[in-house]
Amino acid sequence: MPETGSRETALADLACRLGEAWLGCSRIADLQNTEIPKDRAEAYFVANRMAGKIGDEMSGWKVGATSARMRELDGHGDVIPGRIFRSVTWEGDEVTLPIERFPGARVEAEFAFRVISDVTPAEIEDPDRMAGIAVLHPAVEIIGNRFFAENLTAEQNSLMTVADNGGGIGFVFGTPVENWRGLDLLNHEVRVSVDGGAPSDNFLGSMRGPPLQALCDLANHLTGRGFQLLAGDFVSTGAACVPQPVFKGSRVEADFGTLGRINVRFD
Repeated sequence: MPETGSRETALADLACRLGEAWLGCSRIADLQNTEIPKDRAEAYFVANRMAGKIGDEMSGWKVGATSARMRELDGHGDVIPGRIFRSVTWEGDEVTLPIERFPGARVEAEFAFRVISDVTPAEIEDPDRMAGIAVLHPAVEIIGNRFFAENLTAEQNSLMTVADNGGGIGFVFGTPVENWRGLDLLNHEVRVSVDGGAPSDNFLGSMRGPPLQALCDLANHLTGRGFQLLAGDFVSTGAACVPQPVFKGSRVEADFGTLGRINVRFD
C-alpha cells in the first residue's frame, strides 16, 4: 500500500487516468516518473482503483509471464495478473471486433480455462485436482497499454504493466475442448498468422509456463490479495506465441491444431 496520503493521491490519480483512457479507447501520453508505482503493492493499488473507475463486470482473470525464462527476458519479478472485463470478452470461433476499441493492439494465442466451481485451497495446491474443475478453451488475447512512455527501466515498465491491468484489453474464447487432460500443452504448437502472413514463433518448453500450474499460481496469488476464482470464471494462462500487431482490416487466424481454431477480424 502507498506509504503517505500524498503518495496515495498520486497513485489514485494515475488509476483514474488509466481508467479514463480505457473507457475512452486512448492512451496516456504524459506519464510522469513521480506517479510510476515503486513496487508491486503500489501497482496492485493502481490496478484495483483502475478497475473501480472502469466499473465493468468481470468474466475472469489473465496472467502473464508465467515461466521463469519469460520473466527473466522481460524483466518481471513475478507473474503479471490482470482482470478480464465482461465488455471486452467474446466467445466463439469466428468473431468481428471494432479496431477503435483497441489502439496499438497486438494479439497472441493462449490456453485458457473456465473453472466450473469455486476454487478451494486444495485445488490451488494441486494441478491435478485443479484439472478436475477446469475446462480448456483455446483463446486469443488482445494486448496493449493505456499509457505511452519512453525511457522506462525494465522494472518501471513491469510495474506499469501490472498497474495497467496486466496489459490485457480484450479476449476471445473459443469452443471448449473435450478430453484435453493428458495433452502436452507445454509443447503444443499454435499457428497464429495475420492477413495470411508467416505464423508467429511459438513459446515452447521452458519459454512457456505449464498452463495448469499457471492457473494454480494465479489462484494462489489472488488469494493473497483477498480475491478468489469463482465458478464460471475464465482464466488465461500466458502467451503461447510471439504477439503480432493488428490494425483496421486485419484478419487473424489462430490454429490450435486438434484443439480448435479461432478467426478474428478487426473492422
